[in-house]
Amino acid sequence: MIHPQCGRATERWKRKSRKAIMKDPEVIGSTPYQNHSMNGNISKEMRVMGHGSQHGKHSSKLGFSDPPEREKNPEDEVNEYLMRAIDARSIDRLRTEHCRTLLLHFRDPVKEAKYVLEKDRMLTLYFFCSTFCFSAIFLVQIVVMRRNDTAYLCSIPIIFLLVLVPIIVYIENVNMEDVHLKVFAVSKFIHRNRNVAQIFSFIMAVCIYGLVMLHATSIPDEIHCLNSTIVDTNCTNFTIYSLNNENKDCKPYFLIDYLLLLVLISMIACAVYQVLISLFKTIILLGGMAGFIAAYIAYTKEVHAIQRFLCVPKGETTLTQQYVNIVILVGFVIALILHGQQTEATYRLDFVWKLQATEEKEDMEHLEAYNRKLLANILPVHVAEHFLNSDKNNDELYHEQCDFVCIMFASIPNFSEFYVELEGNNEGVECLRLLNEIIADFDELLSEDQFRYIEKIKSTGATYMAASGLTQNTCDMQGYRHVTAMADYALQIQEQLAEVNEHSFNHFRIRIGINVGPVVAGVIGARKPQYDIWGNAVNVASRMDSTGVLDKIQVTKEMYQILSSKGYPLTCRGTIQVKGKGTMETYFLEGRCKKPQPETNITVNPLANLNSENSKTFSPHQATVLDTISEKI
Repeated sequence: MIHPQCGRATERWKRKSRKAIMKDPEVIGSTPYQNHSMNGNISKEMRVMGHGSQHGKHSSKLGFSDPPEREKNPEDEVNEYLMRAIDARSIDRLRTEHCRTLLLHFRDPVKEAKYVLEKDRMLTLYFFCSTFCFSAIFLVQIVVMRRNDTAYLCSIPIIFLLVLVPIIVYIENVNMEDVHLKVFAVSKFIHRNRNVAQIFSFIMAVCIYGLVMLHATSIPDEIHCLNSTIVDTNCTNFTIYSLNNENKDCKPYFLIDYLLLLVLISMIACAVYQVLISLFKTIILLGGMAGFIAAYIAYTKEVHAIQRFLCVPKGETTLTQQYVNIVILVGFVIALILHGQQTEATYRLDFVWKLQATEEKEDMEHLEAYNRKLLANILPVHVAEHFLNSDKNNDELYHEQCDFVCIMFASIPNFSEFYVELEGNNEGVECLRLLNEIIADFDELLSEDQFRYIEKIKSTGATYMAASGLTQNTCDMQGYRHVTAMADYALQIQEQLAEVNEHSFNHFRIRIGINVGPVVAGVIGARKPQYDIWGNAVNVASRMDSTGVLDKIQVTKEMYQILSSKGYPLTCRGTIQVKGKGTMETYFLEGRCKKPQPETNITVNPLANLNSENSKTFSPHQATVLDTISEKI
């Protein structure tokens, strides 16, 4: 499909060309090639060639042209002519740009090296066709032509090669377990390297031609046979003896005609090797033509000498009839050489287009991966997949109910004291650069496998928000691994901030609050969409942060019930006054899990006992800070 902008440019070019044609009918033929507005991108040229908007108007969905119901108007004829001109000029320009004139090799050595390693899927078929031609030649030599023991004896090694080489090439298609490893490796190497395949193809073509020309050694016998049938008395009266059984097949041009047909078949066997470069084909074809012409001239010279010596009348044979075999052979060779040139050029241009298509496909895949990664940085992966796989016209609000999510808020309250806008720190940019490094370190921790349950929600200023258990795959209702992962993550970011302080010579202090409960997750906004979570559990987690203590991780009683059962050390802070929630009993997470927790199949949901009495859980000496703390408003 052509881009709309490109389509408009093409239409403008067509309108200008139509005006020029109306003024001067020969404007297209006289306009230099550089004046045509051609795009340098190969794939876009191919989209234009034969697939323009004008052609699309006359095509059905199945690809068949609709039957013409009326004559084409002049505008359609001009458009069709322009499209053909674009097609022809594009192919000629690409061939000149990428390939050499005679040898047709790529001008770019890297591209030539890639072409050599390109596998030809029709290679086995080439050898099969040449084997068929060889079988036909050998059958004619056995059945039709006179017996020649010398030719048969010399044909043995040639026939051995003509049989062995196709077998080696075909073995690549056989199961590896049924063949010898070395033979299989050779066959595979032939298929993978065009230069090696060309060598074997050249051997096959030369052997087939050599097999044909071996019977040219029968020409002296044919001359002797012709001479033995004619006995003269004088130049006025001559006698032609009737042919006996021994030399009844001795006729002029008998051998040479069969030899011409076999040479033509051998040339066809050479032409079927599309993998063979046109230079090698030209050498074989010209060599074969030269060999046959030499044999033909020698044969006709002897025949004419016999006729002149014995005063045998030549009849009414014209010069054209006398050399018709040479004319046929020369025309056949020229046609095959041109065919080989055109075929190789087409193969190489197809390879160029294939490379371009592959590069564009890779670029498209990289762009798609980049876009997906960019989208994953904006939205969680499961949310991004939902929008990518859903109907593009679906404007329904995305939301989901999450029953047991662990929410964490982490803030650096004293960062506002650190941030100042001075000329020395580039008006505060360096301060923001340090904050970006801190947030980036927090984000990088989420790539670790142990924190795969956690999803970053957002970061606002110096406050970082994350949640775990947002999907069925990350919500563990039996082992509560998403809750313990969040606890480990909170401890880890404390250590990470301490490391940043050590290297930056700062004294940032972090305050973390964690809660667990049901939330509603969704995406808000048509432009710059924002994924967020809402619910009472989110508000409580935010209050755990805002009412917390610096360098401490404050958690609710529900979190305490889960983490304490997993072996995490916690300290009761006491009851605090939380805005909108009244008084709440909170705890401080003091460190990592000290004992391994055995796997259990049944775990009580802590949210089921929110209103139960748990006053006996702690002794009075544990509550060291039981004072009620009022939240600062």
